[in-house]
Amino acid sequence: MSRIISLPSFLVRELQDICQRVSIPETEESWDKIEQGIVQLTECCNIGGCNFPAEMIAGIRSMSRPLKLAMLSERSRLSGSAIECVTAQSACLGPLFKPLISLFMPTLLGICARSNKVFTRRAKACIFAIITHTPSPSILPFLAESLNRKSTSLCLVAAEGVLTYVKSSNTPIIANDGRARLVENVIRVTAQDAGADIRTAGKALFEAYRALTV
Repeated sequence: MSRIISLPSFLVRELQDICQRVSIPETEESWDKIEQGIVQLTECCNIGGCNFPAEMIAGIRSMSRPLKLAMLSERSRLSGSAIECVTAQSACLGPLFKPLISLFMPTLLGICARSNKVFTRRAKACIFAIITHTPSPSILPFLAESLNRKSTSLCLVAAEGVLTYVKSSNTPIIANDGRARLVENVIRVTAQDAGADIRTAGKALFEAYRALTV
């Protein structure tokens, strides 16, 4: 019989145990124990833990630093498990993931600037999952700021991320409000970029934005 978290008290005990497991320093001897704790947290998301969002969000906050360190690890398996865990959090919490965006988005975007495509591909997929499951305007400033970085791969993720946000938005964007000004600035920046892929993303963003603006 599959295990299900049916009471918030069960979840709190589980999260406390996970926090202890993931909070140890990463070494050659300990990294797999950290990864096991992260996999346990992912499982919590998938077996009912997110039915108790207050407890789940508080637990994730309490271990956000070790989770971010794991995401940044040079060990591919550990980093991949941590990024997958954040993806599961956004999928299970949906719009309730919003208060966690500021904790994880800068780290994910930083990974997108790396040269290793395995790491960047995972981080990009997680960012797009967050945008899709939690289409909050609070995502936009992180993406817009990333367009000022020198990394072409990061700039492309940022431009495509804003495009995904606009396409995912189920509410019209009112001209001259904060979202509109930010998106319009992204359109201007991408139109002047030296990279053809970024300009293409900017053009698609312009078309999507025009269709949504009132």
